[in-house]
Amino acid sequence: MAQGIRDIQYYVPVARLRNEELISEFGFEESFLKDKLGIEERAICAPSEACSDLAFMACRKVLDKSALNVKEVGLLILCTQNPDYKLPATSHIVQDRLGLPSGCAAFDLNLGCSGFVYGLGIAKAFMEAHRIPHALLVTSDPYSKIIDRKDRVTRPLFGDAAAATLLSEGASCRILESTFGSDGSGARHLMVAGGGTRHPHSGSPETAQEPSPHLFMDGREIFNFMMRRVPEDVSLCLRKNGLVLGDIDYFVFHQASKYMLDSLVKRMGLDPAKVVYRLKDVGNTVSSSIPIALSLFFGEKKLTGKKVLLSGFGVGLSWASTVLNFE
Repeated sequence: MAQGIRDIQYYVPVARLRNEELISEFGFEESFLKDKLGIEERAICAPSEACSDLAFMACRKVLDKSALNVKEVGLLILCTQNPDYKLPATSHIVQDRLGLPSGCAAFDLNLGCSGFVYGLGIAKAFMEAHRIPHALLVTSDPYSKIIDRKDRVTRPLFGDAAAATLLSEGASCRILESTFGSDGSGARHLMVAGGGTRHPHSGSPETAQEPSPHLFMDGREIFNFMMRRVPEDVSLCLRKNGLVLGDIDYFVFHQASKYMLDSLVKRMGLDPAKVVYRLKDVGNTVSSSIPIALSLFFGEKKLTGKKVLLSGFGVGLSWASTVLNFE
């Protein structure tokens, strides 16, 4: 029996970073934030909230709605680049808090904006190989924890959130063939250089000379990468599934910014009415952006017989696409 997506639920923190605050701090034009980025406010973690807190809340929502007994979950994948600790894996903390069985496989996936599509591929294969009837794929990446408050490039873009995707045997939303790619030669364009084993923090007075523990993003390079790789990968994914653009009813891309999505739509010649935008009240939520946008399909749209193409791209540099078939 084929594995598919049964439901998606998400959690966003209560606190908000609104455009008015950014305009006051940085002197942005409101039209830049609202019309070009497509964002009016971003959800931001409280100081006491960590990756596992967001993930737990999202998982509880999807489990409560499905009424699934937690003892039936055999796999938990947590996609994050900002875990609670260096070790253990944050998935193990979430497994314990949820009360998942000790026989549940749990591990972290260190990917960013392509992570949801990668995670679907991994979860599907793992479930098939080990005959697991139910799994949770969780994305939780509180980027506010690694953003420099003075950085006018990253601070207006990113918001905090977590999404929990319940996969089950026989679910009506089937995951078709996927495509994946990576290009580490561009790793430096989206990076947190300090704090890893290459440049560990010494804690000495010389820490000011160490690489920054904050997020660095070269927006122009990321834009060029997206415009080059995503159309190619979407075409490859379609061919792999024996489809053409006209067969796709909706497109859900990583919600990088409105300008980037608009540029993709124009480059690929897509019908804007088929492209989902979900940025305005949450911002760019990294690995959670696709499932948050996709969750609309499980609550508002009647999708029997429809096909939805997903495509994620970003840190790595990495990219991945797949097609969902709603039966």
